[in-house]
Formats: sequence, C-alpha cells, structure tokens
Amino acid sequence: MENKEGIVKRMKDRIREIIDQSERVKYNVLLVPDQDSKAVKHFTMKLDVIILFCIAAAFLIIASLAYCVIVTSELNNANNNTLTLKTQVDTLTQQNTELTTENEVLLEKVAILSDTVNDKVQKEEEREAEIVKSYIPTGFPLKGTASYNEEETTLEGNPIALFQASQGTSVIATANGKVSSIAGDATSGYIIMIDHGNGYFSVYRNGSEPKVKEGDEVTSDTELYQIGRGHEELGYQIIENDSYIDPLGLMEIYG
Repeated sequence: MENKEGIVKRMKDRIREIIDQSERVKYNVLLVPDQDSKAVKHFTMKLDVIILFCIAAAFLIIASLAYCVIVTSELNNANNNTLTLKTQVDTLTQQNTELTTENEVLLEKVAILSDTVNDKVQKEEEREAEIVKSYIPTGFPLKGTASYNEEETTLEGNPIALFQASQGTSVIATANGKVSSIAGDATSGYIIMIDHGNGYFSVYRNGSEPKVKEGDEVTSDTELYQIGRGHEELGYQIIENDSYIDPLGLMEIYG
C-alpha cells in the first residue's frame, strides 16, 4: 500500500504537469469580416495574456463607471448649488425691491418732513420778526384822528411831533415795552417814557392823568392817557440809542 508521502508527491507532480500543459496551450482569436471578399484574421495568444487583457478591460470598465459616478455626483452637486444660489439671488432681488420701495417711501416722508420743518422755520422766523417789529415804536400814538402841528417840530433842540386831539381821545403806546419812568405833574404836564428794550425809547407829553405807572408792561394798544379838557395837545418823541430822532420818520420807514 502506497504511503502518504508518495501520494502527496504524486499529486504535486500531476498539478505541475497540468500547469505546464496549460502554459503550453495557446488560443486563437479570430476576426471575421462581414464581407466574403475579406480574409479572416486570427491571432494566437496565451491564456495568461487573455486573462491579463480581460483584467485590464474589466479595470477600465470599472474605472470608467467610477468616473461616471463621480462626474454625475459632481454635476448633481453643481446643480444643487446652482439652484441654491438662484434661490438666494431671487430672495436678495425681492429684498432689494422691498428696500427700494421702503427707501422711496422714506424719501417721500423726509421730503414732507423737510417741507414741514422749513414751513415751521419760516413761520417761526416770521413770528420772531413780528415780535421784534412789535417792540419798534412805529405806531401812531393816538387812537383816533388828530391834527399835526407842522410849525413846531423841536423841543429844546430835539425833534418832536405835536398832535392836537379832541377831548376823550386815548393816547396809546406805539409799541410793546415797559414804562421806565413817569415825571411831571398836572400843572407842568406829565412825561411818560417807555423802554422798548432794543435801544428805542418813546416819550409821551400831556397834562392829563397817566393811566399807567412805572414798571408796567405795555403793548401797542395800552392806554397811557385820556385827553382831558385843556390838555388837547400831545407831544411825542423817539429816542434811538440815546439820541432823539424824528418820530414821523420812523413811522414812515416802518409804518
């Protein structure tokens, strides 16, 4: 009976013989044309070359498929990114449109507010100008009609306007101000001086009893005297920056 080692040796020899035979076997590859006039071509290859060729072909196919998968994935990612960017662009465009509309509304409101402010400033300036003007003694010192004495225009060398008015006529302040002093008496006549707070003083001379007292605030409608019997003449003067000026000239300039 053959021992174990002999059997193993005999199997190894058989395997080697099969391998040697396969290496010696060659395969023919035929290229058959679709026309009878062309010759059939054949190539002789060993088995290991065919296997190597098949492996290479399989590798190329797998590599191509992998490349296609990668390219497809990249294209999908690119498409997704494009869609995302398009969505963002649409959103930004809509926001820009909304902001543009809001900006136009704000500009319109600013224009309205600016007009309102300008109108308010203009009215405030006009009001301030009116207030300033109300303290300039440009008014007529009598409430009612009176005649003017053209022959006597000075008193002690200073300009004065002398008016003749009927009994009961009111002598009024010619602008807003404050009674700074009251001098004189019923015999010599009273002198009321009003400080207008801007360098102007107005002076009123009459023998009737004064209706105001020192320190009183007056307006252009405040009654200073009421012309009484025997005191129908009113002397009116204006002091500007410590100098007497023609009161009629101030009336003509501002009146």
